[in-house]
Amino acid sequence: MPTPFQPGSASTDEELALAIELDARGLDGMAPARMLQRWAAVVGSARDRPMAALAAAEACIASAIRDGGEPLEAAQQLAAAHPMLADDFMAAALGFGMPEGDLPGDLVPGAIVLGRWRIDRVVGRGLTGTVALAVDALLGSPEQPRHVALKRFESDATGLALRHARHELSTLLSLPEGCGPKVIGFHADRAGSAVLVTAWEPSTPPIHLGALPEALWTMDRIHARGIAHGDLKPDHLRLRSDGSCFLIDWGSAGPADHAGKALDAERLARIVRTIGGSTGAAPWVIEPAAWLCAQHHLGLAANWLAACAPRRHVRRLLRPIVAAVAVILMATLLAWTIGPWSRTPAEAAIERLRSRGNLIEVVQGPDGAPAGAWLAWPRFDPAVPARERLVFWIDLKDGLEVISRKSPGSLSPATWPESLSQSPAAPP
Repeated sequence: MPTPFQPGSASTDEELALAIELDARGLDGMAPARMLQRWAAVVGSARDRPMAALAAAEACIASAIRDGGEPLEAAQQLAAAHPMLADDFMAAALGFGMPEGDLPGDLVPGAIVLGRWRIDRVVGRGLTGTVALAVDALLGSPEQPRHVALKRFESDATGLALRHARHELSTLLSLPEGCGPKVIGFHADRAGSAVLVTAWEPSTPPIHLGALPEALWTMDRIHARGIAHGDLKPDHLRLRSDGSCFLIDWGSAGPADHAGKALDAERLARIVRTIGGSTGAAPWVIEPAAWLCAQHHLGLAANWLAACAPRRHVRRLLRPIVAAVAVILMATLLAWTIGPWSRTPAEAAIERLRSRGNLIEVVQGPDGAPAGAWLAWPRFDPAVPARERLVFWIDLKDGLEVISRKSPGSLSPATWPESLSQSPAAPP
C-alpha cells in the first residue's frame, strides 16, 4: 500500500492540484495505479475537486507513457481501469503537447491562444463561456487555413468553469459519429479557466421545414445513445452542405431519461411550429409533425416532414424500402435453394411416396441416383402378414412413378423385411 499523500497546508482545489503536481515529480517509476491510491483521499470526487482530479490524471498518463506510447491510448486504458476518473483521463490526454500557462483574460481578434490558435472573431457569448472562430497557426497556411472553434470557459472561485468544460467534453466524446463537433484539444489552467477546441465546419441553421427531417433523425440517434441536448434552439441545429446535421453547444446536456427527452421534444415541437409558421407552411404539414415531436416520436415526425418534401429526401425515404426489398429477395432465394421445389424429380417422387406411407425402400442406381423404390399397397404396415401384401416396384423416370412390376404377397419380395436381411434388389 503506497504511503498516504500529505498535502500539507493545501486546502483549495487549486492548491491541491499544485501539490499533486509537485508530489508526482518525486514518484518517478511508480505505477499509475499506485499513484492514484496515494492521492485518492485528497482527490475525492472529481466533481468536488476538478483541478486536483485533472492534475492526478495528467501525472498518471505521464507515468504510463514515460517509456513510450501515445497519451490517448494510455488515457483509454486508465479510464477503463478507473471509470470514476474517465473524463479526467480523456481531458488530460487531449491537453498533452499544449504549452503550459494561464489562458488569456479574454478572446480578442488577433490574439494567439496557447501558441497555436489565432483568434479570427468572437461568434457568441453565453453564461458559461465565450465562443470564437480561430485559425490553426501551426498546421494551417494562408492558402489552406484550418479553422477551429474555441470555447473558453470563464474562471471563477467555485471551479464551475472546469466542471462545465469537462461535462461538455465528455458529452462530445460520447456522441454518435457526425452528430457533434469533432474534439481537437482541451486545456485547463491553474486559474480555473478551460478551453475546448473543436473542428469548425461550414454550416447553417434550418430555415424551412424541408431541412428539419435531418435534424430530427440526428436527434433521434442521439437519444438512442442515451444523451439529451437540454437547450435546443434553431441556431444549435447545424446543416452541412451535404444536407447532414450536427448539433452544437452541449453545455446543458444530460441523460436521455423521460425528463431529458420531454424537454428536447417540447423544444423541437416549438421549432417545427416556428419555422413552419415563418415560411407559410400548411397547418396539415406543421401540426402532425409538431404533435409527433411532442409525443417523443422524432423518427416518425422526420418521416412525415420528409414525405411532405419527397424530392429533397427521396434517398432517405427509399432506404428502408430498398432494404426491405433486399431482405425479401434474399429470403426468396434461400427458400428456392432449400425448399421442396429445389428437389430433383426423383427426390420429389420419393418424398410423395414417403408422405403417403407406401414407401418400403429406395434403391440407388449405378450412378448413385435413385433408380426406383419398393412400396406396399395401400400402405406399408409390418403388422400385416407378408402373404397378404401387394408390393410394387416403381421406376423413377424423369420424376414419374412408373409401375414396372407387381407382386402379390406370395412372391418375392413380399416377405421382406421379415425374412430377408437386406433390401430387395431392383428387378431386372
